[in-house]
Amino acid sequence: MLDDEAIYGIDELADRAGVSRRTVRYYVQRGLLEAPTGVGRGKHYTEAHLARLVRIRELQEEGVALADISVRLDGPIAREEQCDTPVQSTWTRVVLGPDVELMVRGRRLDEEQVRKLTAAIDRVLGKGDER
Repeated sequence: MLDDEAIYGIDELADRAGVSRRTVRYYVQRGLLEAPTGVGRGKHYTEAHLARLVRIRELQEEGVALADISVRLDGPIAREEQCDTPVQSTWTRVVLGPDVELMVRGRRLDEEQVRKLTAAIDRVLGKGDER
């Protein structure tokens, strides 16, 4: 690090990037943002942290999922190397019929969508005539 390079505490970093302290910590935990430099009360963030945090926020505002942001910023190989940190995601399990389930990540389906999927599965599996 250069002597004249700006350094930030977590409050200032979060404020400059337009996110919360909690978000900064979460991104570090997920491996999207490198851990702060230093130890204890000397922990700090750099301009590189700020630039990456701003880019993450921009991509997220565009609707890009966090897993996809990691791939965009680091590439698929780097993402696979970050598997030391557990990643939690939200899945919805939709039972469409006997022995047929659909797993949807990150969103819930409404009743109409489930009805249409069930009808489509029935048509594909030839079960439409049995009901």
